[in-house]
Amino acid sequence: MKKKLFRLSIPLLLTCSFIPGKLNAAPSDTHEGVHIDEIAIGSGYAWGHMKFTEADYHAVPIFVRFGFDMNSVFGMRDSKGTLQLALEPFCNPVTEPDSGVETGLNVFFRYLHPIAPSVKLVGEIGSGPMYLSIDSKEQGDAGFNFLNQFGLGAQVAVSGNSAITVGYRFRHLSNAGTSEPNHGINSNAVVLSYSLLY
Repeated sequence: MKKKLFRLSIPLLLTCSFIPGKLNAAPSDTHEGVHIDEIAIGSGYAWGHMKFTEADYHAVPIFVRFGFDMNSVFGMRDSKGTLQLALEPFCNPVTEPDSGVETGLNVFFRYLHPIAPSVKLVGEIGSGPMYLSIDSKEQGDAGFNFLNQFGLGAQVAVSGNSAITVGYRFRHLSNAGTSEPNHGINSNAVVLSYSLLY
């Protein structure tokens, strides 16, 4: 199963690397106010440990990201860094302890700060609703949950209008007390994404 998912995700990422970077986007100095500044596709690997069953928890994050430059809203027009609001729909196959899926939408606040001409440090925190398709002692029957994440990473430019981002995310899956049980499932993730920048 893991090999099959890996084989499916690699062609998708390679295909994205050949998409024209600009896609008729306006030059960055003409942007005013809130505007889309990134479209990305990504994947990775998440692992954790169940609290009550001593089983492992593994998932394969697969996501698309739509990032919006929010500097003008927060009075940061002259900032070297970028405060970004990102919408990240995802569909993550779960491979352990049972086969299933996490699917939903995360809303992130991300801050990207240049540390070299082609490298930006990325910090992010986000949350959003999701559906978990497996039953567990931690979260009960399959159903509604939230996925909370925070992470750190680096974005490296591969051209004037595209970049690759690699990072670590801590993930906490919980239903926010809307039902019982609600013991939460924690996991770690390494993620890689390819971005078109605007």
